Amino acid sequence: MKLKHKIFGGVVWNSIGLIIDNGLHLIVKLILARLLLPEEFGIIGFAIVFTGMIRVLSDMGMSAALIQRKDEDLKPIDYDTAFWAGIIWGLVLATIITFVVSPIAASFFNEPLLKTIIPVLAITFLLKPLTKIHIVNITRDMDFKRIVLPQNISRITAAIIAIIMALMGFGVWSLVFQRVLTNLFLAVIYSYVSDWRPKMRFSLISFRKIFSFGVYTTGTGVFNYLAGNIDYLLIGKMLGAQQLGIYSLAYNLTYVVRGQIMGVINKVLYPVYSKIQDDAGTIKRYYFKVIKYNCIVIYPMMVGLILLAKPLVLMGLGERWSEAVIPIQLMAAAGLVHLLTSSNTILLRGIGKPRLEMIMSIIKTLCVTVPLIVLGVIYYGINGAAAGLLAAKIVIFFINNYTLKKVAHINFLEILDNAGSLFAITITIIISSLFINDYLILTALFGIYLLIHFRVSNQDIKQIILLFKNRKSK
Repeated sequence: MKLKHKIFGGVVWNSIGLIIDNGLHLIVKLILARLLLPEEFGIIGFAIVFTGMIRVLSDMGMSAALIQRKDEDLKPIDYDTAFWAGIIWGLVLATIITFVVSPIAASFFNEPLLKTIIPVLAITFLLKPLTKIHIVNITRDMDFKRIVLPQNISRITAAIIAIIMALMGFGVWSLVFQRVLTNLFLAVIYSYVSDWRPKMRFSLISFRKIFSFGVYTTGTGVFNYLAGNIDYLLIGKMLGAQQLGIYSLAYNLTYVVRGQIMGVINKVLYPVYSKIQDDAGTIKRYYFKVIKYNCIVIYPMMVGLILLAKPLVLMGLGERWSEAVIPIQLMAAAGLVHLLTSSNTILLRGIGKPRLEMIMSIIKTLCVTVPLIVLGVIYYGINGAAAGLLAAKIVIFFINNYTLKKVAHINFLEILDNAGSLFAITITIIISSLFINDYLILTALFGIYLLIHFRVSNQDIKQIILLFKNRKSK
């Protein structure tokens, strides 16, 4: 099958999974927000801040290294080595989390319940290695149907159980078991849908080759995690569980949704960049397509949240979540900026430059994101954290542009040429909304925006439909 048809098939299946995941995610969040208190969302947020950093280390970058390898350089023993290394490393991390991280987290946030919650969440570190190599093997074949369906089944089943637990009065434990059960179901299902089976063998030579690439992607993940969670850490410590619960809801409704949609194309394009890493012209063409298609899909969602956040929160969740309105609007605005260079890290990794990816991540995290968010939280609480995030994305946009120009000869004007009209329309509508307070007028303005947005995107949408028809006929 031609590469573009494989790409399209991957995007279609990941999109189906995304629609189900996000629909499910939104429904479950709304139900649990009705059943649980902001403080309970805050407690699970405490646990995630501390376990998340360890989770970044759990894979050691081995999955990325295996996917990036050229076909002629990859041997069966590489898979086995990565699998057993992951099992051993997962046991080590689960032990550290249970006996070291949990008491530190409980003391840091002054929340004794974390001593019990975090060890339960540590079970996921034992389950994750059981799925990683299966996913790598399927991803290299670009058979994303076998990735998406198990994920959907696992998440739907775990979500139903979480809602039942919340109705029965289990409180924060419904959120804890939702995460554990999702990983348990994934491990079971992938063992059936994947053809690959581990063998009892291990190669130090293979491990060194994999780890020499993976160490950089792991380093990138650590600093990206720090950039993405410094706000949680500061808000939880300085403002408490209730404010963190409100902030985490805003984050989930904007950043997580946007990130998952971006992940649809990034998951597909990473193995593609790896396959065509020596063809600069093709890489550049695909990169521009990624930006444009991301903007076509995500911009309407973010604009809708900016314009209608207040009525959506008040009518959907109730008055107790009203403080989430401004953070939602600011994070949605940050997402608009981030989309313009959203796939630069995947590009750098795909063409075999993980070291540069890590260096840029360190600079953006320590010199831009962390300082701006720290200042925001100190002076303006959760609103300041969201504002700091927006300011950081604006600065990072120009840093990414500089990197892309040096590495892939992609310049600022080319990016604007691909997404500039969509971005300009979006900014115009948002500025206009600043002078409007009536919900009905804002809803009408959003409707006008959608008409203009999809009118401008008409040719690209037609191309997607044509590609679908061609792929179906073949």
